[in-house]
Amino acid sequence: MPTETQTKTARWKIVLGYSAFSLLALVLCFFLTFPYGALRARIATEALNAGYVVRIEKLQPGLFGITAKGVRLSLPPGPLSAETIAALTSGDPDTARMLAPAELGETLVVDALSLRPTLFPLGVAFQASLLGGQITGSVGGRKELQVRLKVDRLDPSQGNLPHFTGLDLEGTLSASVNLKMPVPDGPQGKQGEPDLSQADGEVSLEGQNLLLKGSVDGSTLATKNPTFGMLVQAGLPRIPMGDLNALIRFEKGQGTVETLRLGGDQLEIQGAGSLKLAKRLQYSEPAMDVKLRLEPDLVKSLGPIGLGVNILPPDKDDPKFRAGRLSGSFGKLSFLPKR
Repeated sequence: MPTETQTKTARWKIVLGYSAFSLLALVLCFFLTFPYGALRARIATEALNAGYVVRIEKLQPGLFGITAKGVRLSLPPGPLSAETIAALTSGDPDTARMLAPAELGETLVVDALSLRPTLFPLGVAFQASLLGGQITGSVGGRKELQVRLKVDRLDPSQGNLPHFTGLDLEGTLSASVNLKMPVPDGPQGKQGEPDLSQADGEVSLEGQNLLLKGSVDGSTLATKNPTFGMLVQAGLPRIPMGDLNALIRFEKGQGTVETLRLGGDQLEIQGAGSLKLAKRLQYSEPAMDVKLRLEPDLVKSLGPIGLGVNILPPDKDDPKFRAGRLSGSFGKLSFLPKR
């Protein structure tokens, strides 16, 4: 005959079992009934508002969140038709898959992207695997949006990045972004868009053993930016670019370039000045003094571009460098001799 202690233990196990089963059933029902199509459509809509196209092959439950596989990001070379926008925002991956690649632009593929909710601040944390490395970070906040991003050792030679950017580059790239920006109230008491032009924080970039093997014709970024497009169309030669170090600190949208250096034995580029953020990143305005030092053999291999470098005046502080001024906007950069 079982003792009282054994009876209590048996009841405890039964209660625990029912509780665990109920919790498991609740989680399972949540993932089975989760509106994946609506989420896919919302992501596509937000991307279109920022000027990009996002297509997701597969959405599935992950650890405390959602995992997306086969994420395709592109920058359309021109305005999209109403039929294309409707297909992208339909939430149906089969419909989006039938769209013409030429209209959507060159595609950058993210192998896997995991999303999970955060509480402090209320938002989303993410982790992406692409180009042989990882991108992790979080975005959240209501009155003040906090953006944290860490890029860890991406290989720019992998995937379709050369055709996406127009630059056939190898090496490793890392970055860190830590920004806070206000979120004004929108119409009818709804939350408005974050104001990037008032952001505080810093952005850092790091590159190691960078080698430009040449340029690739037909990239979307080259067609969007005339200055960059001219460089790509001119046919860039093989250039050992060395290491990259950059740090920009922002206060109320006004960025100060603390460090900006790219170079090795044959090439060295230094920059100083400011970067004024706009509500849209493509309208942000750099105002930077740039110094360039190129070895004679590299200048010859650059052809017309090398002749343009020789037109720049010598730097007053160090005549080994040529001096220029970077201005305009990210959408339409201008690089002229420094006066």
